[in-house]
Amino acid sequence: MINKCLKSRVKIVTIFCLTLTACTSIPITQVDDRLQAWKNANIEQVIKYWGLPTKQQEIGENFYAEWLNKESSPGNTAISLGSGSHSRHSSIGFGLTLFDLGGTDDVCSRIVTYDKNGAVTDVSWKGTQNYCFEITPDREQILRAKAVMQDEKP
Repeated sequence: MINKCLKSRVKIVTIFCLTLTACTSIPITQVDDRLQAWKNANIEQVIKYWGLPTKQQEIGENFYAEWLNKESSPGNTAISLGSGSHSRHSSIGFGLTLFDLGGTDDVCSRIVTYDKNGAVTDVSWKGTQNYCFEITPDREQILRAKAVMQDEKP
């Protein structure tokens, strides 16, 4: 009986740990690294891989391009199932939530500063770190893929 109870608790702890792992977010330094990799690129390259900016402006000697991305996801309905036992009695419970549990809004603002020659001098961002990481192409991976393609040319 104790062994069965212990196995049940281990399962619960394992599920709890897996749930926590699924909720972790990408570290800010990793997001910074992905965005800073675009520093020293040409603004035309950035536009090629990021798409057209939401807004562009010139202030003094600097040019700025901003990409403002927003994604909303609706909440979900929830279903829960539970069981319990005490002595010789046991029970099963079932719950269903039909209303919206509240969605999430993911926002990412990325601002690229570049000079009159189009060279990117700075990249900054603010917003949901997972979303910013997800929507920003990995420049290092792009450069590696280009190198491989050039090596394969006859």
